[in-house]
Amino acid sequence: MNLTGQLDAALENTLVLPRDAVTVALAHRYAAALDDCFDALVNGDAAEDGAAHARVVLEISRLGGRLEATLDRLGMSPGARPAVHSGGGTSGPTLAAGALAQLERDAVAGAPTSGLDYAAAVDPAVAEALAAD
Repeated sequence: MNLTGQLDAALENTLVLPRDAVTVALAHRYAAALDDCFDALVNGDAAEDGAAHARVVLEISRLGGRLEATLDRLGMSPGARPAVHSGGGTSGPTLAAGALAQLERDAVAGAPTSGLDYAAAVDPAVAEALAAD
């Protein structure tokens, strides 16, 4: 089965909303282009010509990364799905609960929760002038 066929099979078991239609179409385009590249490696000029082979391999690298990013956006890659704990129960901590706990610890410690300390970029003289107003 080619990559396009595998994508179709995977989409049968994926929740795809109507607003995702363009992303799905893009994934199909990338998959079809990758199928063409793989075919060129085996049956086309790239199978014989070293320079053509290198170009096709580079194209596969580019398209593969783009397809992977598109699949991430659709929630179809392992990294895009929530963590699943063995045992089927909900007793273990979830990804969201762990992130929330980290935000709470940061807030108690006085750390900026966004990862950026906006106050660090403010000139102290400006801060003093604003405080005086």
